[in-house]
This record gives sequence, structure tokens and C-alpha cells, in this order.
Amino acid sequence: MPQTTTTRSLSAAISLAILAGCAPLPVGPDVTKLLSPNTIMPVDMKPPSNIPGMCWGHIPGPQITQIVSDIIIATPAQIGPNGEELSPAIYREVTRPQTFNEGEGRWFTRTCDADMTPDFVMTLQRALSVRGVYRGDINGVLDQRTLRAVHKYQTPQGLDSAVLSLSAARQLGLIAVEIEPAEASDT
Repeated sequence: MPQTTTTRSLSAAISLAILAGCAPLPVGPDVTKLLSPNTIMPVDMKPPSNIPGMCWGHIPGPQITQIVSDIIIATPAQIGPNGEELSPAIYREVTRPQTFNEGEGRWFTRTCDADMTPDFVMTLQRALSVRGVYRGDINGVLDQRTLRAVHKYQTPQGLDSAVLSLSAARQLGLIAVEIEPAEASDT
């Protein structure tokens, strides 16, 4: 069986397992190629941590805020020396907003911290500047302005995060794209 057919079959099997959430993610050299750079998986599937050079980012699920009520003791009960209650406790209801995560979110492949050198960040800033989303100094510092530009670049692509994904890094031309060599024909 040709290599591309094997890779496609393995890719399809892993994709189905990830989508179904019913199988652990196998780890090996073929899987490493398939996970990068566009892998996005639900948070309940922990990403494999034993793949060298692969780092993960997390997008939390949407948050909702609800008003919750608590009953607190405003004045504690007064107890006499014999243990009898002199005056009962006074309670009151307190309402407050509380934020909950509606969903668990999802994981995505990202650039590793070790790769975010000043030279890499300068190249990132230039690439974002050319695309009109960064308007700051090209200084190699991963500051708030740069992070906002990364977020602005990735959001239309469905990734609401300021963490640079591998997919975005490749689209920006910051990371080489691996191309499989063409198979030699037998004739």
C-alpha cells in the first residue's frame, strides 16, 4: 500500500476517534505529523504530552454570569451561660454575580515558548504589520500590542486566542511547511 494511502487511513481513523471522543490518541511518528499544525480537540480529550516539540494552547469555553443568592448570618445568636438562647440569630439574603464556564473549551497546537525568541517575535511583528493588524515597534518583545495583533489575526479564523497557533504561524510564513516528497512512479 502506498505511503499516502496509509497516512490518509491513519489520519481518518484518528480524526474519527477524536471527534467521537471514544478512543485514546495513539502516539508515534505518524501521529506527530497528523497532529500538526491544525489540530483542535475538545478539552475532555487531554492532548498527548509526550510528543517532543509539540505544545498545546487552551481556549476556555464561553462564560455566563448568573445572579446567585446566599443566606448569611447577619447577627449570631446570643447564648446565655446556661446554654439557653437569649436572642436568635438574624439571617439575611445576599445576592451576587457569579461567572461559570458553560463549556470546557478546546485544545490547539501552538508555538512552543522556546521558539518565541526575539528574532522570531520580530519576524512575527513584521508579518502582522504587513497584514495591517500590528502597528507598533518591530522590537522583538512579545508585549500586549503584539498579543492583541495575534488575537486580531486569528479570531476571523475561528481561534479566539492571543496564543500563536501553529496554523497561524505557518500561514504567516514563520514556520516551514512540511511537504511530502512525490512518490516515484514504478514505470
